[in-house]
Amino acid sequence: MGVHHVHGCLHSGRTLLAYIIAVMPLHFLQVHHGDPGPTYRDYVASLANDPRVRLYGQADIARFLEQKAEDSIASVHLEQSDIPANGTLLAQLHRCRRVIVHSRDYAKAIEELISEHDLPNFEWHTPNAPPLRHARHTVNQEYLLHMINPYFNEAAFLAHGWQERLRPDRERDHTFEVMLGFRKTHRDFCQQWVTEHVPSEHYLMSEPWTPGVDYRVDQFPADSVFREPEMKSDPAYYTVKYLGKSMWQSMVLPIRLYERTQHSVVCETWSDVNFPTEKTIKPIMAQRLFVVLSHQGYMAYLRRLGFQTFGDIIDESYDSEPDDTRRWTMALEQMRSLIGRPWPELRAKLQPVVAHNLQHLHTLPKEVLVTRIRETLAGL
Repeated sequence: MGVHHVHGCLHSGRTLLAYIIAVMPLHFLQVHHGDPGPTYRDYVASLANDPRVRLYGQADIARFLEQKAEDSIASVHLEQSDIPANGTLLAQLHRCRRVIVHSRDYAKAIEELISEHDLPNFEWHTPNAPPLRHARHTVNQEYLLHMINPYFNEAAFLAHGWQERLRPDRERDHTFEVMLGFRKTHRDFCQQWVTEHVPSEHYLMSEPWTPGVDYRVDQFPADSVFREPEMKSDPAYYTVKYLGKSMWQSMVLPIRLYERTQHSVVCETWSDVNFPTEKTIKPIMAQRLFVVLSHQGYMAYLRRLGFQTFGDIIDESYDSEPDDTRRWTMALEQMRSLIGRPWPELRAKLQPVVAHNLQHLHTLPKEVLVTRIRETLAGL
């Protein structure tokens, strides 16, 4: 473009800044798997009309990679079913000025992926992360927000009276409950230990499920404490219809089970990383004491997220034990130690902790991804 043409543009009312933007747009790639949510969709729709930004989707990756690295920003949602493909894509994006990677799930494979791409121009928005030297990490709590949202905000769930039914001041029939879920090493250990070391009148424990089997809620007796009477089978795998909403079976608060038991043994999804899921959030919502069979440091990580735990009531030193079998044994021994302890004494110590945790759920940060993308684009 010649000098006289530029001069003409400026005198036609365009500022120098507008001219620079016109010839040097910001290139923004979005790679999403599933629905990123209405707030994100609305924000990206606003960018479509912004002359400073050119948008690219997954089908446009090759064209995006042809653009100048210093003008390129990428937002990538991890594909949980194909971690190697994620690694290939992220390697292609190393040259970008900024790469924002997000996932509401977490697992060992994701942790390893984060370590492989610990780079100054990378931001990770994940539920946890390994120690990082260069990349930025922001805790992504969308998984927890997805669990609690209907219970705190949707009319049918509020009208169901779950908070009144699960008031923490009531003494229950059994000391604790265990929802085992699909078979895994730590869950099999829990089932065997509890069966061998705790009299059956002190707990209620579900039967484990076999991985790969599509269990339907209608298979279970209507009066079972391990299902809610309003749950109906849904055609999709592992989902149910509950209070007019389609949701994972594990996302349903087990009100009947909690009404009959005082505390919870949580067998988390993973035992090799710290990833709080609905399995932990349900007893927090119900204001219960719990122990967790998971990875070393799980309870410490909950405290880092702003929750309080139960070190003034039970011995939580199990959390720092590096040996899995020993750690899980110590946790279950602490749950067993609650048998026979006077309820008024426990209740007095428990109340401020569970009240704090319930309130903390209301303060979990929302729309972190959109905020960071907006800040990133504004700062360039």
